[in-house]
Amino acid sequence: MSDLEAILRWYVVLTLVAAALLPFVAWVGATLGPARFGLLRPLSLVTLTAIVWWPAAVVDLPFARWTLIAALLITAVVGWTMVVRQRLVLNDWRVLLGFEALWLVTFALYVWFRGYQPDIINTEKPMEIALLSSVARSSEVPAPDPWFAGSAINYYYFGYQTFASAIKLSGVPTAIGFNLALATLFASGATAAAAAGSAFLRALGGSRSSIVAAGGLAVVLLLFAGNLETAKRLVEEPSTTIDAGWWEGVGWQASRIIVDSDVTQPGDTSETINEFPAFSFVLGDLHPHVLTYPLLATVLVLAIGIALSAQRQSWLRLGVIGALVGLLYASNSWDAPAGFLLVAGAIALSHRFVLRSIVRDVLIISVSAIVAAGPFVLQFTAPVGVPNSRVPAALTDLPLIGRVVNTFGIVSWRPSSVAELLTVHGAWLVAFAVFAAVELVRDRSSIEIVRKRQHFWLAGGILAFGVAMAWAPALLVLGVPLLLSCALAVTSDRQPVRAIAGAFAGGFLLALVPEFFYIQDVFSDRMNTVFKLFYQAWLVLSVASATALVYSVRSVPRAYRVPATIGVGLLVVATVPYTPLSAQDWTDDFAHRRGIDGRVYLATSAPGALAAIEWISEHAEPGDTIIEAPGCSYANAFGAPLSRVSAFSGVPTLIGWHGHEGQWRRGENPSIYERLTLRAEQANAVLDGSIAADASDARFVILGEIEIQGSPNCDLALPRTSGAADALQSAGWLVVFESGGTMIFAQPTDPTVAQLR
Repeated sequence: MSDLEAILRWYVVLTLVAAALLPFVAWVGATLGPARFGLLRPLSLVTLTAIVWWPAAVVDLPFARWTLIAALLITAVVGWTMVVRQRLVLNDWRVLLGFEALWLVTFALYVWFRGYQPDIINTEKPMEIALLSSVARSSEVPAPDPWFAGSAINYYYFGYQTFASAIKLSGVPTAIGFNLALATLFASGATAAAAAGSAFLRALGGSRSSIVAAGGLAVVLLLFAGNLETAKRLVEEPSTTIDAGWWEGVGWQASRIIVDSDVTQPGDTSETINEFPAFSFVLGDLHPHVLTYPLLATVLVLAIGIALSAQRQSWLRLGVIGALVGLLYASNSWDAPAGFLLVAGAIALSHRFVLRSIVRDVLIISVSAIVAAGPFVLQFTAPVGVPNSRVPAALTDLPLIGRVVNTFGIVSWRPSSVAELLTVHGAWLVAFAVFAAVELVRDRSSIEIVRKRQHFWLAGGILAFGVAMAWAPALLVLGVPLLLSCALAVTSDRQPVRAIAGAFAGGFLLALVPEFFYIQDVFSDRMNTVFKLFYQAWLVLSVASATALVYSVRSVPRAYRVPATIGVGLLVVATVPYTPLSAQDWTDDFAHRRGIDGRVYLATSAPGALAAIEWISEHAEPGDTIIEAPGCSYANAFGAPLSRVSAFSGVPTLIGWHGHEGQWRRGENPSIYERLTLRAEQANAVLDGSIAADASDARFVILGEIEIQGSPNCDLALPRTSGAADALQSAGWLVVFESGGTMIFAQPTDPTVAQLR
């Protein structure tokens, strides 16, 4: 399939889905006014997938093309019938077309960019294509684990399920769908951000130009801005920064700003992950934190709609919003608490902190979230809460308490420095400072609260300063803005201002939490907690900052608007150098356009592996298992990633990436690494010819360069003698395919053997 045909198929399918779900999206986002149309693309495919996924997970309805088509038709008929019968008016068509144009332009821009570096290799891309391939190939929910044959996926998979829907409906090959999914996420994030910014400014009574400016700036800050590391390096060492490659320069290094010391023992260091959307989309990892970003953005926008509304939401609309929060858990479990926090905070603002009303609406959100996430929760075993050496055995053995103390850890080392925090969050802090100054000048009620309780605030300030200097500087750098934003959210006389302040408060809280607490996962430090919560904070703070900056410029006296606009421009300029510099390095100066097929590189680097992948994809049936060389995380050999056949075909192998399977399954089996090692030994025994064909459950065995020569980067992928093929044939396996030095063997009774005869 050509790139052009694939793109057209993809776009037509997503447009049909959006058209069918338009009445639903318009209804659920009714409180947002015209801005609700910005949620059409982020929400429509997710909704269609959920409609089929939920019963598929509960009553074994096949997650197949025909069920998706049936759900699409039923949804379209029901939605548009309600529009006609109730004479609902879907006005603001110009706004709808504007959002559609924004989506199409950003989608096309990203497809163009991805065409210069489409390869699905390195980092965790092989893992991601493995999960996507398995879900797209299977009609089961959850789909089979491609790297642990015989078991279902035990990972956050709903995001992959969503784009499997697009792949099934469009017929686009998965390796192309991988890159088109990234483009879709990028474009959907753009329209969601624009919806948030425009909704805020419309509620503030902004002009059309300021509404557009807020929406546009939200897109820039969310998707094109980086942290301040690039600007800092450009000032300090401009030529070195520009000439450095992607991995050595800001491309990669801008995501590794905060480095912890003395985590496990004095003198050691541990990098945390400080990714942001521009980094993720340049790198092109289709990881759950990227897959779920537009959905989290949608929840944020709907929360904004609640916060801006003076009326209580209907229980049905709250139930739908709660269901989206539940889907966050199935997409990327880290995002569900953040989504719940945003919605609950919006409900509190909407009800002006009337406890009874808040509890009622939050209860609706909670119940619907649990129901929506139920199928995933019942099938998923979280990889946290596993006993670890840091928790005394006496606590571990206690019911419930043991689970809690093995899940949540306290940061006992000195966390982020002031310089690190300002590098990562500096732009948002400046934007909030400007917004807060403008508001305190306009409405002095917050200042009066401080004046009435001077002793309380003075004592608290001294205590916070002491703790910050002795241990956690974030208590001042993020804690003070958090308190001030909360004060503005409570005391402001304007509801839109309270909503903006509430968004800042939510973002600062997300950024502050990992300075004191972390999830005790397989990494045994706060690396992953900083990563996920900072990523969520970026979404909230970028949208809040865009709105705050446009609002602040509008609010200053006319004589000061030009310098205020210049100041905002300089702040934005400080954040945007990352993307062009990183993109240029990643694409090798945009030297060669290669298309959007993520596995096309294999035709040159590993043609035999590509031929085997295509053959397996065509001949394997549901329930089949293959055996290829055991894999190590992130390892490549002979121009292909380890576990390459299972990754690109979606057909389960006995054991794929050993380390990642251990991460995913450590919660369901304390001895999982022993089981994985035994599987690796079994796979090697089959490849050695030590196990007879009729004694193995595998249908096909792959023998290529990796299986014969082993991998210098993975001690599980063992080398073999030149007689490896003869050994397999002596064990009863028969050759059914051979190309480019790669052979595929099958059981003697296999149908593919009969075809050769």
